[in-house]
Amino acid sequence: MNQALMEYADWAAEETAAAEDPVAEMLRARKDEADCALKTWLVPVADDIRVCIRDKFFPRILQEMNLRLVNGDLSALLGLPVVSEKIALNNLEMGNITCWRLNRTDFLADVDLDADLTVEKEGRDVSARFRLCLSLWFTTEEGFDFEVQEMHRAEDRPDRSFWKLDRFLVPVLREDEIEAGADRLWENCLPGKKEPQERDARELAEKLGLQIMELRLSCQNRTRSILFFREGSVQTQEEKAAGETEFPLPVTRLIPANTIVINTAARSECRELDILHECIHYEWHLLFYRLQKLMSTNPAEIRYRTVRNSVGRPASDPIRFMEHQARCGSIALLLPQGRVRPRAWRLFQQASANPAVNNYQNHPGFRWDRVIRSLAEEYRVPRTTLRRRLVQMGHQAARGAVNYVDGKYITPFAFSEDHSAQGQATLVIGRKALADLYHRSGEFRQLMSRGDFVYADGHVCVNDPQFLRPTEEGACLTPWANAHADACCLRFEKVWLQENEESVWLFGTLNSSEDYIREYDRFLDRRLSLTARERLARRNRLMASMPGGFPEALVYLMENRDEGAVTVEKLAALAQVSARTIYRYRDSRNSSYNADTVVALCIALHLPPWLSRLMLDKAGFAVKSYGPRGYYGEILDCCFMDTIPEVQEYLRSAGYPELRLQES
Repeated sequence: MNQALMEYADWAAEETAAAEDPVAEMLRARKDEADCALKTWLVPVADDIRVCIRDKFFPRILQEMNLRLVNGDLSALLGLPVVSEKIALNNLEMGNITCWRLNRTDFLADVDLDADLTVEKEGRDVSARFRLCLSLWFTTEEGFDFEVQEMHRAEDRPDRSFWKLDRFLVPVLREDEIEAGADRLWENCLPGKKEPQERDARELAEKLGLQIMELRLSCQNRTRSILFFREGSVQTQEEKAAGETEFPLPVTRLIPANTIVINTAARSECRELDILHECIHYEWHLLFYRLQKLMSTNPAEIRYRTVRNSVGRPASDPIRFMEHQARCGSIALLLPQGRVRPRAWRLFQQASANPAVNNYQNHPGFRWDRVIRSLAEEYRVPRTTLRRRLVQMGHQAARGAVNYVDGKYITPFAFSEDHSAQGQATLVIGRKALADLYHRSGEFRQLMSRGDFVYADGHVCVNDPQFLRPTEEGACLTPWANAHADACCLRFEKVWLQENEESVWLFGTLNSSEDYIREYDRFLDRRLSLTARERLARRNRLMASMPGGFPEALVYLMENRDEGAVTVEKLAALAQVSARTIYRYRDSRNSSYNADTVVALCIALHLPPWLSRLMLDKAGFAVKSYGPRGYYGEILDCCFMDTIPEVQEYLRSAGYPELRLQES
């Protein structure tokens, strides 16, 4: 079915203002995208550490190099007498810069330098170019300044164990590094707080030097919290007084630096999470804000530029990475994995004792439902927060538990591992969302009007007695269907959109991006020529296990994409490899594969990270977080929806080697 079949997913039963029409806005955007492949984005000018060092500090670097020339350090380093009288500006060229986080205010920058020098060799003066690495210790406590730490030949640059920073000074973190960083933050600030129920977000914020203000913000009912790195202001508005018909006039409130503002006008899943979200920003992302020339809450002072590209948002988006880290880090602070995982697993094992629950099979959905309810009460956190944490830790079956739809919890359900791997897929939809989709989509209305599907207990299920049974409260899933929901219920996909995008880009404050995110559902059935049973049979065939060998698996993926089969020629163009390479990879089981080429094929097919890793495993490669291919996981996780040219540009900007795609 057409991708434009979308609707507002009212997961939290939250009423949307009548004036807002986000679905129509998305449909227009889809139409614009179809009419013109180019997209235009208005993005702020974020300062780049490479530009900063080149424009502000390169004269000092040149001075340092000349000092080391005079005192003989260069000769000692190179093992040759350097006879150049002076290093001129045109004799020194700056290359890659790799930055490492030392603490919240300091970082180390390894600056690659190409120096044209004259050295004495075998009794003759010889001009040559030498590759060097100068390490600079930057401190941002009182403005930007640095001290030179050490100098090496480029090939002898030291390995660092610190967090790596991107060119905007945002940490580049894997999921396990986020978990470890959250544990370390709590251990450093409040080492005695081990158990989740002992941890208090306000206490941690106070320990970090942050104060918390609770204010009702004017016209910002979706902004849950704001972190002020420096002094700023907000517009507040009190509630209507008893008997009054209008709200009081907004009032400007000054906000001191290092303050978290909690917006009492916004609904929140968990206020503790809102505070911890801002604590992560304050501790991990201060360097980004110290780098920016503009540290103001005034949108009029932000410099913007227009970016045009053909696929999605601009690639280098520091805000996106910071928000991802704050979302994952905050829930790790609240519910530490080392404590929650073993406790949850023990409760899950205990919940597995009975074979049935209320005439239903005691499947993982029911077991996780009991675990979540028990731990939510024990840890004093919302059930939805606990479920989100369990899913984040890899317990995908927990998505079938504690689903609150239309004012009540629906019956826990289970699904196959194939469905659980679809990270953004959901089998749950509310009546409001269903009605909205019905009215907006003629295709969906036609499908439902034929009676092929029925809404039952939060699902859209195939209308067949083996899947549905009548009850006094309406249709419900049969026990078998409840335990195999993905085999008989329609699957929807969450599409994340951002509202009021420019307001997120304030360099003096940081708004939780979840305050600006709406969830929309896209109906995934794209082929209306088949009957419901034929579509069901076709989907079940496609969900069967993939072939074991790499060649067969590649053929399978090329032939079974939602958008239609991909030809060899098209995949070769997308992956920027030769068609001959694709034919060889498809046909020869004993062929040796090139790891870079396999990565390029995964990205060209837009495979999700779990499937990319499966394909690499079939080709005989492992994705590790270290070694010469340590960056594979980064691009497969973060760039799998990009094009190969965008990935190559990202690798160049990050200082990684580009993918080598020309095979002999």
